[in-house]
Amino acid sequence: MNMTHKNDEIPLDAKLLSYAIIELNISRRNVAIYPRDHPSVESTLTNAFKFLKQLFGMRSEITLAIAKDTIIIDTYHLDKNNPVYRDFAINLSKMNIAYITLKAGITKEELYRFHSFISEKIEDLTVNNLKEALKKYKLAHIDVGFVDYRKFSTVDPKSVQQGNKVPLWERYVYGMIEGTLQSEAVSDEVRDIPPEILAKLLNKASDRDLKEESYDKVITAYMRSSAGSIFSGQDLKRLLEFIDRLNPDLKKKFLSSAGRTFSEDIDSTYQSFRKMSVEEIEKFLDTMNKQTIAMPQPLMNLIDKLSHSIPDSSEAIYLDEDQMEDEEFLPSNLAELFNNDNTSKNTEISVTGKDLEEIQNLLNFDAAQLRTSHLMEFETEFYDDLIEKRFNQIILELMSSETVSEEEYQAFVNIIKGQTEQLLWIGQYGQILDTLKIIELNKALHKFTDINSRALQYYHSSEFISLLIDSFRILGRNNRKVVSMICEYYDKKIIPYLIDALIEETSQIIRRFLMEIIKQFGSKVIPEATKRLNDDRWFVQRNMLYILSETDSKEVAAYIKPFCKNENSKVRVAAIKCLLNAGDTYAVEIIREYLKSDQENYEQAITLSGSFRIKEVVGDLILILTKQERSGTDLQNKIPVVRALGDIGDPRALDAFRLIISSNSLLFRKIIEQLKEEVYKTLNKFNYESVKDLVEAGLKSRNAFIREESLRLHKGKAE
Repeated sequence: MNMTHKNDEIPLDAKLLSYAIIELNISRRNVAIYPRDHPSVESTLTNAFKFLKQLFGMRSEITLAIAKDTIIIDTYHLDKNNPVYRDFAINLSKMNIAYITLKAGITKEELYRFHSFISEKIEDLTVNNLKEALKKYKLAHIDVGFVDYRKFSTVDPKSVQQGNKVPLWERYVYGMIEGTLQSEAVSDEVRDIPPEILAKLLNKASDRDLKEESYDKVITAYMRSSAGSIFSGQDLKRLLEFIDRLNPDLKKKFLSSAGRTFSEDIDSTYQSFRKMSVEEIEKFLDTMNKQTIAMPQPLMNLIDKLSHSIPDSSEAIYLDEDQMEDEEFLPSNLAELFNNDNTSKNTEISVTGKDLEEIQNLLNFDAAQLRTSHLMEFETEFYDDLIEKRFNQIILELMSSETVSEEEYQAFVNIIKGQTEQLLWIGQYGQILDTLKIIELNKALHKFTDINSRALQYYHSSEFISLLIDSFRILGRNNRKVVSMICEYYDKKIIPYLIDALIEETSQIIRRFLMEIIKQFGSKVIPEATKRLNDDRWFVQRNMLYILSETDSKEVAAYIKPFCKNENSKVRVAAIKCLLNAGDTYAVEIIREYLKSDQENYEQAITLSGSFRIKEVVGDLILILTKQERSGTDLQNKIPVVRALGDIGDPRALDAFRLIISSNSLLFRKIIEQLKEEVYKTLNKFNYESVKDLVEAGLKSRNAFIREESLRLHKGKAE
């Protein structure tokens, strides 16, 4: 379908225009999220640029007018229920943008700079500030118009608002009378037009060759609410005020149109006239008579019927006023109390205590309490993210239908693919998972097999999985359960992408999150992790060793052993830990070797011995502890050995501890005391009976810390 216009402008292809706006919105979001060199930014800019170039082949300039959540092109009002159009319009409106004009010759860099501008945080969104901010982006092929409220500074706020809407209202009205807009689509907007402005717009259009149906469209849109066809006396009054301001020729035409419109839906007209005063109906008839407008027969019959139903009472103002009484709410005696006819002095009214209590409760009621959960839920129905989610759900339901044709199914798959990136940006992974499951199911049922196969090929492509991982990095931590389920769906296929993301990630928080996801695959990660051990970067090797240490598999030992003597200490420790987790004895040999090595390896070996409670090295540690010290450093190095032996909890270490407790040194007295204190810190990890003598000796110690530790152990035994 082509979009046509009455002037000499070349028509735009509606489908092509839709694609262009969708891609513009996608690229806008990506520019706001990612840096310029990100693949997603380049990809979406390229797509948007491609569609714009095709549109420029039809005309040299394209202007998008923005009205709150609506996009208007020429006189066309794009579907505001489309979540993509609405999202794009709202974001432009937030920047007080009234229109943008895209010109042939625009480059991708200009498009990027425009998106950067509309993503900029500008505190004071005055027109001058916006224009100044726009200058630095150097947009030679993009004109941006802003809403200038200063033009209306001498009028009240309502006039300011109306003044800004006039160009939009003009598009609506002209679009309706020329047949390019459906009255149903803009009825709410047209009803907001004040009578004097609507009359002014139509007087301007009076020189156009308009058909009779054009007047009917305006009357229908102006009179009928979106909720139904019934109009009120106020609506009729507004209509007559509007018609009264028209030039003589238009006045007759619109009055005739009003008569036809009322006659076409006579039941609704009857229901509306019943709610009106006699004066309002008489004014309408008088206006028709003054302009010598022939009354349609159905409308004449209706007026005649109503005239016979008018009550004789001079106090009756309305033809049929419903009684404002709720019998369940208002007790009969109270109803009588408020009845105007009940004026007799002899009439007694009895008001009970319960009645008074109910009245008092009404007076005390706080209406603010009405903000209940179901009302709050109603508010959320209009959130952008929820709209996109529900739109996606509807399409998935249609794809599951038994009556859908192949052509329709292909169209639905295309829509879903277009929505998928939107869902990634808002972290709606559950919707993506539902999409994958439905396509898989339909393929298994041999329903449009080729279409489903092509769709799955896209969802399993490197391009899509990369986008998925990018989304995980930003939003995945807020929805770990569904992220885990998606990873389970992709299984081994997604592992390389997760590991690549882990390698390149600079945030420690996100690295930890990615590591958690990768660990859920267990031994399935081994091929990818061992392959990346060949990477020369130390942190890559370390991270792969961390991953392999969680596999609890002995099959990785051969790959890890060479890294136990790596030149980087962090890699060495990670490799040894990995082997210890796998139960490989080679790690014990390395630790025993490092206990005799330089200071750095020695300290790492001591720490690992205690952390993993390696009993095989207890003998080596005791030898170090009982070795004759030659310096204060030798004594200082024994402190972590005592700590490690305490963590292991092997009773063989107690004799060495006793030697330390009984030792004295004038030269190294302070260090000896520290060593003794470390011994008493570890005694709670042994059976009390085996350390009872040490506890009793500690109770008599001059060292306050040792006495307190011994007393605590003694009391603990007594309890």
